[in-house]
Amino acid sequence: MTRADPIAPLLLLGADQQHIVTRAQLRRLGVPSGTIAHRLRPGGPWQQVLPRVICLQTGRLTPHQRLRSALAYAGPKGRAPQAGEVLLTGAAVLADAGLPSAGHPADLTEVDVLAPRPRRVADREYVRIHRAAGPMPGGFERDDGLWSTTVARALADLAPRETGRRRYRALCAEAVQRRHCGLGELLDQLLARPGTTELPHVARMVEDLTAGVRSVAEGEARELLRGSGLPDPLWNPALFLDGGFLAVPDAYWPQACVALEIDSRAWHLRPADHERSLARANRLTAAGLPVVRATPVQLRRDPAPVLRELAALIDSGPHGPHARVSWRRAR
Repeated sequence: MTRADPIAPLLLLGADQQHIVTRAQLRRLGVPSGTIAHRLRPGGPWQQVLPRVICLQTGRLTPHQRLRSALAYAGPKGRAPQAGEVLLTGAAVLADAGLPSAGHPADLTEVDVLAPRPRRVADREYVRIHRAAGPMPGGFERDDGLWSTTVARALADLAPRETGRRRYRALCAEAVQRRHCGLGELLDQLLARPGTTELPHVARMVEDLTAGVRSVAEGEARELLRGSGLPDPLWNPALFLDGGFLAVPDAYWPQACVALEIDSRAWHLRPADHERSLARANRLTAAGLPVVRATPVQLRRDPAPVLRELAALIDSGPHGPHARVSWRRAR
């Protein structure tokens, strides 16, 4: 009579879970504790990457294995987690969504995981635990089989730990601009976390987005303009000429019919993006609206000429087909 190989059932499990398993899973499959310890010995074929979490191979973890191991660590002890019981959140979700300021998923140094409040689990190694203030939100299963929060929830969870004001503003602006979440959805998630909107970097970001600002460059320009004595413009309004769509300038003074275009390389890296920006400015100019163009570097280093040009145009307005231009605020 041949003895059953306790490792055989792991072949299928390891392939399905990218070689990331929990100690409880191994025991349920009948793998003896002695076998687990032997394979985890120095120089052995397995490695323990987090408490209770084992990788059935040696070497550096892949980005996917890091995410899967973080979820396994935050899951319940001694039993298999239910779908969506713990969720990826924060930077891991934002990087997967392709937000430029979040970086590439392979470059993440920390993995944020949202867990139920009663779960007794703490930050460990590369895992950062976020507690759900109330019931766990509904997540979704990604293409790679891992469960995740929405982009809006990921931004809200990241807010208290994100100390870089400029980076957090960029993440939120990119998420709304690229339509990964709506402004209302993001505000709802932030308001659901007590005290979050009182954080200075969050309060400023909320104020900017509500005003229509959709990029870091626009946010910095808004700060500059508010201290310049110029009237506040509309940010990213949709302009209509005789009822037909005209353009969406970065900033617009409706009382003077003057537009400001900020030529940010962050949004115009691709030729098509630059061409769209030029076409927008050309449409505005062809319609008779004066357009002031500036780069973020100009506005940071030497804004005086731009401010003087804007002031002169606003004071001498309204310009062009003022009575024929209508507008709608940014959504």
